[in-house]
Order: sequence, then C-alpha cells, then structure tokens
Amino acid sequence: MDKDTTVIIGGGLQGLATAYCLLHKGEKVLLLERNDDVAREASFANAGMITPSHSTPWNSFSDIVQIFSGIGRKDSPMLLNLRYLPSMFFWGLRFLRNSSKSRFLRNSQHSYQLAKYSKQITKETRLKNGLSYDDAQNGTMKIFRDKSKLDQSIEITKKYSDSSIDMKILDQKGVVEVEPALADISDHLAGGILYPEDEIGDAYKFCKELENLIRTQGGRIHVNTEIKKILVYKNSINGLLTDRVEIRAKAIVLAAGSWSREILKQLKLNLPVRPVKGYSLTHQSGGLKNCPEIAILDESTHTAITPLGKRIRVTGVAEFTGLDDDIHIDRVDYLNNMLLSVYPKLYSQLTLAEGKAWCGFRPMSYDGLPYIGETKIKGLYVNVGQGHLGWTKAMGSASLLSDIMLGNKTAINPKPYLANRSL
Repeated sequence: MDKDTTVIIGGGLQGLATAYCLLHKGEKVLLLERNDDVAREASFANAGMITPSHSTPWNSFSDIVQIFSGIGRKDSPMLLNLRYLPSMFFWGLRFLRNSSKSRFLRNSQHSYQLAKYSKQITKETRLKNGLSYDDAQNGTMKIFRDKSKLDQSIEITKKYSDSSIDMKILDQKGVVEVEPALADISDHLAGGILYPEDEIGDAYKFCKELENLIRTQGGRIHVNTEIKKILVYKNSINGLLTDRVEIRAKAIVLAAGSWSREILKQLKLNLPVRPVKGYSLTHQSGGLKNCPEIAILDESTHTAITPLGKRIRVTGVAEFTGLDDDIHIDRVDYLNNMLLSVYPKLYSQLTLAEGKAWCGFRPMSYDGLPYIGETKIKGLYVNVGQGHLGWTKAMGSASLLSDIMLGNKTAINPKPYLANRSL
C-alpha cells in the first residue's frame, strides 16, 4: 500500500463524494466498504431530493411535540422508542437545547449555506461528467393543510436564507396548476410553496456513477471489507487493520454514517451522532395515470413523494430506535396511507403488495450540522452527521473536507461544521 494514499471508510454518499473530490484534486484514494456493494445503507432508497429549501434541523418546537406525542404510536411521523432513551439521554438534552429559537435559526442558516453550496457542486459534477440518475431540475413543492403552518414556513425560510431562496407562494389553485395530480385534494389544502431551484434524483444511481468515475480515474474501491481497528501512534494516524490486511495510510476519512460512532469509540472519541430510522416505499408507476410530475413534501406529516423515472417513492417517518433494522408493517401501511391522502387516484391503480419497502438510518447530530474535518488525532478526519440532508449536502461536504485536508481556501466558512467542536 502506498503511504501517500488517503483511506476512506464508508461507501455511501459521503464516502464516495469524498473519494471523488480528493481524487479530482490530485490525491490517491482507497475506499473501503463493508457491504458487497456501495451505497447499500442510508444512501440506497432515500427520498431522492436535493433540497436546500428544506434545511431546518428536526428539532423545531413542533418537531419536539411530535416526537413526544409519538411515544408508543406506530401512526406517528416521529417515534421515540423508550427502550432506546437511556442510550441517547445526554445527546437528547443537547438536541432539546438546540431547539431554542435563536439556536434553531442559527443552525438553520449554517445548514442552508452548506446545502446551497452542495447543490452547486452536485450540478457541476453532473454536467462535467454527463451523469444520469433519474434526475430532474423542475423543483420541489411543499403543500400545507393549515394556513398557520404555511405562514410559519414562509417566515422561517426567509429568515434562515436571508430571503435568498427562490420560492413562489401558492394558493389552492396555484398548487394544482403546478401539480395537476393534486386536484382531488385541493379543497383540503391551505396552499403551498414552490422551490424551483431544488432538484431530484436517485441517490443510489448517483453513487454508482461516482463509483465508476472513481475507478476509471485511478481510485480504488474494496467492498466486503470490515474495519477491525484504526491504528494510532503518538496521537497520529498510522494506518488501519481490516479483516484481511493491515493498511498504511497518510490520512483516514471516516464516513461510515450511523456506524461511525462505534468505530470512534475504540479511539475514545465520542461522536455525538445518533441513528434516526427512516422508511421508504417504492412503487412502479410506468403506464399509470395521474402520476405526479414534481416532488412533493407534505409538511404536516414529514412525508415526501418523489417521481423517479418510472417509479414513485414515498418516504417519511423518523424513529429514534437505535439500529433496529426490522421493517414494521405498520410503517409500510403508514406510507401507503400517506400516498392515499395525497394522490388517491394514483393509489387506486397500485398493487400495494408489489411496493418495495426499505429502511435506513440517518446519522443525526444534535444541532443538525455535520461533522467535517480533522479530529484531535492527527490525520484522522470525519465526514458524518448530515442527517436527513445526506443527499443534499454530500457533494458540498466532500468538497469542503477535501479543501480543508489540502489546505486550500474553502468556498464557504467551515467553522460551523468542524469536527473539533466535539472531537
């Protein structure tokens, strides 16, 4: 192994994007993934949205109310498993502390800056390399069933974006003009917000495109590789031990999502990131009538419905339940019911049993901001904690980290995201 190589642990969106950015800037990279393919965890079947418009953390006052009111309820968009409560007690206190108005607004502003930058880098990467991943650039739309919630969303979006987000406020008629498939429920809607600069795309297909670029441009990717230990000598990275071989490296980037915390525990580093389980349900929509043309976010239920080529994907649910990867039928039913509540005519054409259910774990920090940069161990970097905006922030996080590692001037201020604020 070349000692000038940077080793990246984790082959999801963050790891692949990091490998691509470092390789693009002249570094030698080796990416290690424990599964038999890249992007098989949280990057596999997510909502498929790139949405700087949705940059707020999940600890607003209304979110906190939903979390606690969802205790023991499988029909709640947010659920807290009491058995998991002791292991997240101190993280939860920080999560609650950051729900104050001032902290929530500040964190939303920082989240938006990274998301906006990331969308720019994603676009540049797509155009430069001619990538195709069921992408579309016709925006996203939030729909609201409560006028006060619509007004609140408009106000907070203007605040955290300094009114720089391109958004169009819609009444019932305007919502249907943008998405005719919503005509059947227009009487139940208070209005909506169209974000024309948002994008959609299949994150897994994007990851496979990045994998191909990395391999063809000289980077290496090894799957079916389990990390046993990160080797440290005199507080500096020395290499790592896998289930196959010992590897020397000049730097290591940990981008293993919700599993990063367990790896860092071996080094007595406490990463304040917790897994938040989410579900998706994907139906084939080819040949069906009344299919949506734009991605929809139903603000009242934290549910997203995204057209991806000849598929329709419903995503939602936030379960604070550890790394329990069981797919509960109640949650699948919940997503189908959400689809019914938004697109009843489309729902009536589906064979529900043919829908493909999936769950993944969003790596969530207590303040809604990722950890990017070097830890207290020299040569050990992290890129983790993007939470529900992993797809949105992937390319920007990777570009920011690569510039930090190489000593380049960064395009945005890195301070709010630096790993050393906790590591």
